[in-house]
Amino acid sequence: MTKKKIFTIFIIVDLAIVAGALWCVFNRIPVRQFMIPLVVLTSLNGLWLVWMTIRNTPPRT
Repeated sequence: MTKKKIFTIFIIVDLAIVAGALWCVFNRIPVRQFMIPLVVLTSLNGLWLVWMTIRNTPPRT
């Protein structure tokens, strides 16, 4: 998988997380109900980005 494709997937998932948070705000869902899942999903998305970048970087010669 290329780094461009990895970063594109990261951005799409991040935008989906933000869209979910905005949906919760506009539907008047209390912040305490969606803040922890929002932080967890964002953290997991960042860890996925780091993992895929390290995994797909060729070793130094």
